[in-house]
Amino acid sequence: MDENRYILALDTSTPKGRCSFLCSTETTEQEALLSGDIRISKTLLPQVQQLLSSRNIRADMIQAIGVSIGPGTFTGLRVGLSCAKGLSLGWGCPLYGFSSLETLATAALLNEMRAGHSLPDYILPYRDARHKELFTGLFQVSTNGQSRPGNILSRLQEDEIIATEELRLPEDGDTLLAGEKEELPESFALETSQGSARHHEVNSSAIATAWLTRKALESRTPPHSTNISLNYCRKSQAQTKWSAPQS
Repeated sequence: MDENRYILALDTSTPKGRCSFLCSTETTEQEALLSGDIRISKTLLPQVQQLLSSRNIRADMIQAIGVSIGPGTFTGLRVGLSCAKGLSLGWGCPLYGFSSLETLATAALLNEMRAGHSLPDYILPYRDARHKELFTGLFQVSTNGQSRPGNILSRLQEDEIIATEELRLPEDGDTLLAGEKEELPESFALETSQGSARHHEVNSSAIATAWLTRKALESRTPPHSTNISLNYCRKSQAQTKWSAPQS
């Protein structure tokens, strides 16, 4: 019987959420995409159960749970975090939360490394925030003899929301754009006076969330408590409505 320990990861920052598992000591991994046609609140937990059952992974074999905490879709993030909290409490395992933009950057870097491509100097993740805006952040890549994506990324810029047309590349170096190409502004330039960029198509990744969780375990990072909060980068429509002056 396989008695390895596993990491369960959830990324529900987009309408089509994902769940995955990663072996804590090996590179065994598997990811499942949730149906975007059915409410994520109805599909997430059954998909988690199906994913674990497919590899005969029991609850006592889960070492930790990782979850994306935004920015992203309000409902999806809330459902994902609620599910992760419930499983963490029920199974008695630690819970870790990660920026969904950091998981985009990690996913893009992981795929580039597996494809044998040269590593960029920077990774610029971005995601549609609606209303002609983007969520974005910026990460620097530094190998330092490391071979895992989560170990060679360092954050240069906090997650923020900007007007779509304000997205810019770093002034110098090679940049990897991580996101959906159709969400880039039409006028976006892939070159600067001292740098250039290439694009990696990625929408969400529970696998990357799992790798970040594994890094946290290996570095003995204290787990987040179950009162972990989501990062929306802005108020929800409901909050905006109720905080507006009433006429």
